[in-house]
Amino acid sequence: MKPLETIKTFYGEEARTSDWFLVEQSMIDKFGEATGDSDWIHTDPERAKRDSPFGGTIAFGFWTVSMMTYFGRQIMKQDYPGDALYGLNYGFDRVRLMTPVPVGKRIRCHIRLINVEERGADRYLVKSEYQIEVEGNSKPAMIAEWLFMLVFPEDKRMRESES
Repeated sequence: MKPLETIKTFYGEEARTSDWFLVEQSMIDKFGEATGDSDWIHTDPERAKRDSPFGGTIAFGFWTVSMMTYFGRQIMKQDYPGDALYGLNYGFDRVRLMTPVPVGKRIRCHIRLINVEERGADRYLVKSEYQIEVEGNSKPAMIAEWLFMLVFPEDKRMRESES
């Protein structure tokens, strides 16, 4: 199977959904420590319960974005499609943080393939949509279009026939 077909088969026709994931305060605290961000709305449960409009602490927006890696691996069950050698994070076309993620709630992710473009010899730019929802909320917490460059082994047979 050619890489383009392999990628499309890997993602499938329909959006794929992760298992539910519980957002715990300890995770948010560690993220705050790692990034040097100690904003009370994320890291001080007592103050957040008292002073926050959300009734408690909420996850960092960048923590929510960073969970895309976890959910991608959990949903896809493997890192790369077919015989891809490696993949590189190419960035984002769009990221929207639409509602807060309360600590103590469960979240899950829906992933769907948007587009695949051939980008030179054995390289393919994959654009996929990641939508993270909070259990019980009708509006998503985050929607992002993630770009990922997949590199496949050089197809020597194709190169030789082109010569």
